[in-house]
Amino acid sequence: MSDLTVSQIKGRRRLYLALSTLALLFLGLIYAFSMFAGPITSAFGLDKAAVALTFNIMMITFCIGAVVGSQIDAKMGVRGSLIVAAVLFFLGFAGTGLFGDGNIVVLYLFYGTFGGLGVGIGYNTIVATTNVWFPDKVGFSSGVLMMGFGLGSLVLGTLSVNLIPSFGLGTVFAAIGIVTAVVVFALALLLNRPPATIVAVMAPEKATASGYDPGDEDAALKTPAFYVYWIWAIIVIAIGLATIGNCASDAQLVGIDATFATLLVGLVSTCNGLARIVIGIVYDKTNVKTTMLIDGLVAVAATFCIVGAFVTGISALYIAGTFCCGFCYGGVPVVASAFSRQRFGSKNYPLNLSLANFAIAFGSLLNIVVSSAVGGAENRLAVFAVMAVLSVAATINVLPFSKIWNRDMAMLEKRRSSASQ
Repeated sequence: MSDLTVSQIKGRRRLYLALSTLALLFLGLIYAFSMFAGPITSAFGLDKAAVALTFNIMMITFCIGAVVGSQIDAKMGVRGSLIVAAVLFFLGFAGTGLFGDGNIVVLYLFYGTFGGLGVGIGYNTIVATTNVWFPDKVGFSSGVLMMGFGLGSLVLGTLSVNLIPSFGLGTVFAAIGIVTAVVVFALALLLNRPPATIVAVMAPEKATASGYDPGDEDAALKTPAFYVYWIWAIIVIAIGLATIGNCASDAQLVGIDATFATLLVGLVSTCNGLARIVIGIVYDKTNVKTTMLIDGLVAVAATFCIVGAFVTGISALYIAGTFCCGFCYGGVPVVASAFSRQRFGSKNYPLNLSLANFAIAFGSLLNIVVSSAVGGAENRLAVFAVMAVLSVAATINVLPFSKIWNRDMAMLEKRRSSASQ
């Protein structure tokens, strides 16, 4: 594969990007839990609050799965990692459908744990492998992949929920498990890592004569840039989860009727998906600093609009705020993917990507802490007032990040120049 021409690389990576996006569309079904929660509660006779906890379990196991996936990838390769992901996803959905009736532990174990681990492993392996084929357009490839993952719940989740009344929850969940496992397994047979010369061929300005990537020398957890990035990501994720998780109920609190409130959930998911393409293009056209600043400012707009809606009762403000929230939340995984590749190289990219995405777990915990501290469902205004303050802090945080980033880029360029001499 090392002697592939530019045209052959372009053709192959377009195919991989399309197939990877399709696989992520199916894996993204795990995030349709807000749609599945009602049918699960009714069909299995479970407590609503207990069922809701499944989402938080899944968010945490997703992050753990991403880290585990990076290690499986290192030992078993892309194919082995994706096969493990396919099996775990199948167990997650099929197991829930077949054994979940009346048993909340089964829901936590299969959907929350097996499903979350499978998606985390598959997501990390697919993104880490496919993105390396695009050293010249890492933002664009990240955006396309994240769009597929983000729209999975909207497109396939909606279809699946509509099939439940006709076929039953167990049958639909078993079918989801089978079809998704087949799609991911098929990708496992086709997806390969790029040739070692990919940077020299597709992005020669970033290459050295020896193929040396200076970012490979640095461990993410030992660099200040990673932690300062994490602060920004954790806050924006918490804001996104605070809105997305309660969008329909919050909309009704500001006077939006139930029918449009349900539609609003889908519209926010659409903004989430579209943002991933837009943010990816912005990243490629500008840099990580500008992208984080723009996304942070959108988060500020989101929280202030929602606070304004709760104070004034103007529903249009809430709608605008949720759209902005969906956008800023959708931008985070794109930045995480591109940032990890650009700053820390390709050698340990699967591990570094999984660590960057661990901000999702901490963002989920931050959302829970803020909600619990101010009254949660009983005081949504206070929740978003705190989130508004945090959004400003996240945006200001881009300033120290920019200084560290400039210093790191200068250091990497110095290493690259020394290696070329």
